[in-house]
Amino acid sequence: MRTPTSKAEQRQLDKELQLLGIEDKAPEEDAPIVFWDEHEAALNWWWQVQDLLRYNECVCMGLDVLAVKADSELSGREVSVEDYQKLRLIAHTVTELFNDKLTT
Repeated sequence: MRTPTSKAEQRQLDKELQLLGIEDKAPEEDAPIVFWDEHEAALNWWWQVQDLLRYNECVCMGLDVLAVKADSELSGREVSVEDYQKLRLIAHTVTELFNDKLTT
């Protein structure tokens, strides 16, 4: 729906909506995304390496772990095994979501 350009147009739209029995409600705000502090390091890492996903045509092949390793070494990032496992889980989930959209 386009946004009315004047107050008169808005009044006309409101009148038409009322005649149709449609309530004009303000959009509801989305709930904020909340995560535990223990996942912060992995999420920050993901936001920095999310462009290192590999693709074959339009199919997501997953995270390029060699590129992630090179990126972490060259940037001097301190990596824990636990954060790496969380990063892999995030990448796996994103890969599945991207590829599921291809089949629906």
